[in-house]
Amino acid sequence: MNLNKNIKIETWFPTTIFSIENLISVEENINLIEEIYEIKKNNERGGKNWKTDVYNSYETYNLIKNIKFNNLIKKIEEQTMNFSKILGSDETYKIYSGWFNYYNKGDYQEYHIHPSNHFSAVYFFKNPEGSGSLIFKSPLDKMFPLKNLKYNKFSYETCSYNPSERSLIIFQSDLWHMVEKCKNETPRITGAFNLI
Repeated sequence: MNLNKNIKIETWFPTTIFSIENLISVEENINLIEEIYEIKKNNERGGKNWKTDVYNSYETYNLIKNIKFNNLIKKIEEQTMNFSKILGSDETYKIYSGWFNYYNKGDYQEYHIHPSNHFSAVYFFKNPEGSGSLIFKSPLDKMFPLKNLKYNKFSYETCSYNPSERSLIIFQSDLWHMVEKCKNETPRITGAFNLI
């Protein structure tokens, strides 16, 4: 396609998602997984109003109250500060709530947001083959989609992440997201954190 050299296409109102791999060591990650197994044995499932049966500790066990997660929390806050500076904010953002999600085969998470927060983060403790992807939906409401659209970086309506273990994804909390149905034979374990 030959565009007139006087034509200019600019990107405004971008949706940004931050990711980093190998956030903590393999050894620390294994120790935190073992701690999650212990927490799961001794605490009831959270997320009572969720539309899914995935085991989670939302509102039943706050990970920030467990000192074994302190280093992970510190690193998530540091990376959130890096992200916020890129976005133009020099303010401090702190985690005030954190929980884990334990996905077995067939589990999923419906589309949702995290109200009353600036940032949310997902840390991948375990993400075995067949795990459902973390999917984000464009915040732009396409009331009247273009005809015969071939998606590209200017028109995608969703994006997905299925990163390696020990990866972290940070996004602004009003961005709709979900986890697709899992096909994994061993558990997919993530931590979810909210920052204000």
